Amino acid sequence: MKSSLLTIAAVAALAACGLPAFAQAAASPAATPEGAAPADKGRATPLTHGAQSDGRRTGRRFVPNLGRNLAGVLSPDNLQPFLITAVAAGAAAPFDDNVVSYFTPDRRAKWLGDLGATIGTAYVIGPAAAALYGAGRLAGRGRFRDATYDIAQVTLVTAAYTTAIKYPTQRERPDGSNRLSFPSGHTSNAFAWATVAAHHYGWKIGVPSYAFATLMGISRLEKNSHYLTDVVAAAGLGYICGRTVVRRDGEPVAGRSPRVSFTPLFGGRGGGAGLMVSVGF
Repeated sequence: MKSSLLTIAAVAALAACGLPAFAQAAASPAATPEGAAPADKGRATPLTHGAQSDGRRTGRRFVPNLGRNLAGVLSPDNLQPFLITAVAAGAAAPFDDNVVSYFTPDRRAKWLGDLGATIGTAYVIGPAAAALYGAGRLAGRGRFRDATYDIAQVTLVTAAYTTAIKYPTQRERPDGSNRLSFPSGHTSNAFAWATVAAHHYGWKIGVPSYAFATLMGISRLEKNSHYLTDVVAAAGLGYICGRTVVRRDGEPVAGRSPRVSFTPLFGGRGGGAGLMVSVGF
């Protein structure tokens, strides 16, 4: 009975980090049609699915967009999910040792732990993201092209923040292999990808994507590579990175060059000449 309760608690804690994404998707207005101007250029694009190609997710803008996304993770827009993640991780902390004790002795789902350890590594995620990005560049304008662009962006953003947290915290893994336990990189990437999928394709892809991400988190517990707080915090981090990328990549590009035109003016009956300069933004 106690073991079953621990399993339910682990699943519930991970799923809780995905609830903000589902609530946001349900409350968002319909996507802006292709070619239509956003209602408010000063605000972030709503987290809606099915957005058409907008010309901003281009190879030329990949590095500038990456910079915008890295900075955007720390924006005030993410304060609420940051707080939810902190509360969820804090609530999971008392169960850390119990969850380790539940999974460790008998390897209750060895196949899941081994599978998650393999497919969640950087050697798999990196090439997969690169391949999807390349396929998206070859595809026509549409959701797939935009989604694969966001996948490439979110993989780099999530890796950067996960690494930036791992090394300063220096938390020892349950198996004692190293001191890079917090947060789980496998889990943060899985939830980041799931958030991008839910944004572009809605519930039909979003629900199984979040379910898979939850299984990825559980696989890290089964493998004895992470504590419950590691995977809960990583789930929230992945969601935050995902929501940031899809919003920032869909925003109007700031700082575009002004349009300058020159029009010669001539006065009537030899009254002189002049030059009118027009600047458009």
